[in-house]
Amino acid sequence: MELPGFRIEREIGRGGMARVHLAVQNKFGRLVALKVVSADYANDTNFRKRFLSESRINAQLTHPNIVQVYDVGAHESLLFLVMEYLRGGDLNQRLEKGMHVTELIDVINDIGKALDYAHHKGFIHRDIKPENILFREDGSAVLTDFGIARTVSENPSLTLAGTVVGTPQYMSPEQASGRELDGRSDLYSLGVVFYRMLTGDVPYEANSAVSIGIKHLQEPIPRLPNYLDVFQPMIDRMLAKKPEHRYQTGAELSAALDEVRTSTRLPNATIKSKVVTTQEIRAVGTTLLTTARDPVRAKRRSRRQRRQRLFRRFTSLGLVFVLVGIGSWIFVQQPQWINRLMTITGIIEDPMVQVVWNDAQSLHQDPNQSLDAIVAGYRRVLSIEPEHLEARSAIEGLAAQWKDDILQALQQGNLAAAETKLIESIAAFPEDPVLADLSQQLTNHQHADSLLTTTQALLRSHGLSDIPSATAAIQAYKEVLRLAPDHAVAVAELDALAEHYSDLAGTAADNGDVDSAMIFLDRASAANAKLPDLALAREKIQQATTLRAAIAEMLQQASAHRVAGALINPAGENAAELYHSVLATDPDNVIAIQGIGEIVSQLLNLATQLLADGQLSDLQDLVDRASAVGLAQTAVNEIKERLDSEVLRLATVERHLSNAELLLSQGFITEPQEGNAVFLLREVERLDAGNVIARALLSRSAARLASVAQEAWEVGLTEDAKHYLELALTVTPDVEIWRRLREDWEKNPATR
Repeated sequence: MELPGFRIEREIGRGGMARVHLAVQNKFGRLVALKVVSADYANDTNFRKRFLSESRINAQLTHPNIVQVYDVGAHESLLFLVMEYLRGGDLNQRLEKGMHVTELIDVINDIGKALDYAHHKGFIHRDIKPENILFREDGSAVLTDFGIARTVSENPSLTLAGTVVGTPQYMSPEQASGRELDGRSDLYSLGVVFYRMLTGDVPYEANSAVSIGIKHLQEPIPRLPNYLDVFQPMIDRMLAKKPEHRYQTGAELSAALDEVRTSTRLPNATIKSKVVTTQEIRAVGTTLLTTARDPVRAKRRSRRQRRQRLFRRFTSLGLVFVLVGIGSWIFVQQPQWINRLMTITGIIEDPMVQVVWNDAQSLHQDPNQSLDAIVAGYRRVLSIEPEHLEARSAIEGLAAQWKDDILQALQQGNLAAAETKLIESIAAFPEDPVLADLSQQLTNHQHADSLLTTTQALLRSHGLSDIPSATAAIQAYKEVLRLAPDHAVAVAELDALAEHYSDLAGTAADNGDVDSAMIFLDRASAANAKLPDLALAREKIQQATTLRAAIAEMLQQASAHRVAGALINPAGENAAELYHSVLATDPDNVIAIQGIGEIVSQLLNLATQLLADGQLSDLQDLVDRASAVGLAQTAVNEIKERLDSEVLRLATVERHLSNAELLLSQGFITEPQEGNAVFLLREVERLDAGNVIARALLSRSAARLASVAQEAWEVGLTEDAKHYLELALTVTPDVEIWRRLREDWEKNPATR
């Protein structure tokens, strides 16, 4: 490869999207690290935006512990970034050679200072890991690769909302769950790095990114070996589940490191991630520790154990007589030894269980502790003794009590308290289906309260006697009752409207204005058909001399409207409103009842047709008008349920397609079992048979599996190759070239 202005020396690193070369920048005659993006990504508009974002971020950060960026540019189909060349390697390489404990502290301190500076500038790194920690020749640590960093306030359009970016083993709980991040997320990731430096492994590991994320969210913080217990408080705070419980800034972390550095309990030891050799032990002494197992020492220990077993066989008979006497002495003089033996055999409880149980009980009795912390305390008991009935019962009791509290708060209309308790409950019990139902109830109550407030403001502005406003209010209050049944305020407001229009109907009937009286009575009946005052108003209207003629005329007009197709539209001149006006005065009118039934039947047929044609907007208008004219709520709800079901189906199809495409890009094609691209695409086909996008994505998934199979075959992974090819044929069994390839592999197993 050639770039104008640079002489490429050699490749020094590569990733999935770019390669890093050691180069000489001719203009200044200096060695630089040249990061070059491959053409496949450089031509992608979204990637180019991210790359330029990275360059801008790096250019704004000038700090001794952050890699310096000199320049950024483009040449033909390539994008490149010119950076400071660091000769000291990365953190993994340093740990392989061995680092003294004080050097580990220095590294965390350096990176903490870099993060403190970046956070004050408004940037979050989001991918802190050993590979991104490099060293200068003087031994100082340098943070690099702000490739997925972002500002706290930047437009999030470059990163899809809810998308998780970063390395799963080093993600904070909030990063793993796709929530909003701040600088404390980086400090958590740095805590994971610190734990790995001390122990040789990350605190949480699993066979999938999703499982790792769940462990970050729920698993307790692991314990360090005893000789490193001076660091345990720091690890506990850096890996706290809640950001507010961690160090809040890099400066605060540096202060804590300074305290540990001066501690008399700080081990004088060198930690190395590779196996420690005998020569190294002789050279350094007993202060050389390893995070890997030493096979030489293991073999020597195995020979020693065999000799010991042989010796025990010869001496066991004599020891029997001695042990009888010693046992008698222990039982009388050393009862604590008996307790220890009974603990090991399970006769009495492990003292450690009692200690952890007491801690959990203390958390439970502390009113300042969160539900998550209390449940975690009891779960620590179960991690030691899985069958601990009291701990299991305490967790179940907490879950039941908090769900009862949430339900009671909802019933009392205390939505703020319900929301607070619901958030804590979901954090402690994220998979509980009852909490999902309570969450939906809370959402419904919040929507109902918002709708109630808006409707009350409408009536205050226009007055109860404004019929269009009253009609809209009645519809809104009934929607409130659908969302939150027995909502006391909505019931009271409907009663007030019913009483007001019942009074207006009675007054109009007294004045001989039968038409107005019937309109008013219709509104009163729509608000509350069971209001006792309606009977008096209805009796007055029935006594009016023009009542029979008025009813006959309205029935004729309603029939004419039906012939013209004006079933519920336009407002004020449609069949449904006229039939309801008749029934408001004469509830047993057979013609009006039959007319309403016919209208409902026609509307249901029309709704079916609109649904089949995909005209959801027109169907929504139909639902609104049917409700506004006062059709039977059962029929309106049936149409609304059809609409809601179709909207949900389309939304589910769209969400599955989006998630499937994301999982496909991340390589989760057929695993995990119900969280993979193919699973979601089969769901799409079930919900929307013949979906073109799903079919195309399934073809891409199968092609990806076949490609992986071919690569595995070429490097000699025969069984893996057959496995992935079989998966590809499972997804799309009609690809002839893959079937022939499978037959060829079976016939020629040695061919590469």
